[in-house]
Amino acid sequence: MTQGVPLVRLDRVTKRFGEVSAVHEVSLDIEAGEIFALLGPSGCGKTTLMRLIAGFEQPDEGRVFIGGVDMTDVPPHKRPVNMMFQSYALFPHMSVEKNIGFGLQQEGAPRAEITERVAEMLRLVQLEGLGKRRPAQLSGGQKQRVALARALAKRPKLLLLDEPLAALDRKLREQTQFELKEVQRKLGTAFVVVTHDQEEASVMASRIAVMRAGKLEQIGPPAEIYARPASRFVAEFIGDINILEGDAATAVRPERIRLERGADSPGNALDGIVDDLAFRGSDILYRVRLATGTTLRVVTPNSGDRNTYRRGDKVRVEIPPDAHIPLEH
Repeated sequence: MTQGVPLVRLDRVTKRFGEVSAVHEVSLDIEAGEIFALLGPSGCGKTTLMRLIAGFEQPDEGRVFIGGVDMTDVPPHKRPVNMMFQSYALFPHMSVEKNIGFGLQQEGAPRAEITERVAEMLRLVQLEGLGKRRPAQLSGGQKQRVALARALAKRPKLLLLDEPLAALDRKLREQTQFELKEVQRKLGTAFVVVTHDQEEASVMASRIAVMRAGKLEQIGPPAEIYARPASRFVAEFIGDINILEGDAATAVRPERIRLERGADSPGNALDGIVDDLAFRGSDILYRVRLATGTTLRVVTPNSGDRNTYRRGDKVRVEIPPDAHIPLEH
């Protein structure tokens, strides 16, 4: 790859299905060695965009470059790209070892090379000793690791992951997110993760592209998108948010709002009543109804009963001036 050239470049790519533009004039760069997330609700175009990169779909307009080479018309098996599907698509009649080595075998790699690479992948995904098992003998998390090892065995420059953790329970999903990041750091392979889960994207990705109706709403690091959303859609899609209407609408994150006991607020504080609350382990989510009728979501650390408000409590609500995020649209 030429120095300074992004690993992937999409240049004004459009893909239509009938009269509908699933992807509309999308341009973006993905750098070598990064974890890049395509994030958005169902039907936003993120999976279609991934399939355009993989070569499973052809753009109606625009070009797809990988490593500085125009790959727009190159079939999937000739691109330096591999894909890990949501279903894992493991061969049930094959052992773990044979599943992992299948792609290398199809390419005619020497047996000794396949054996060495399979052993390397088993170590990488921490499945040593399970190579002789069949997929039916594995847990969901182990199947996910086998699928990852198989996708990485051919050492692609780019790995595409389509909702890779959707089938796992919450605790295993969180553990696997960090395992995937560790594997990616060791190999240096660029990952593109397609997900509708904003928490997953924020945990895993160095940069996120938020999509809506086939277009890019915002691209940036997770912290930047959370703190400075470019639109009302991004503000509402990424994390909890309060939208305050007025001459110019603003957004306020729930953790930026301060609560104190009492009423008859001094200064810029507002009077409110706790309508409801939810314990969430390390923090507490409150629904606070203001005298104006507006209901705010407020998050405070869970520091014990001493600082916990209850339904019906009168509170003072203070929103620091720098907590307001201007919304353009």
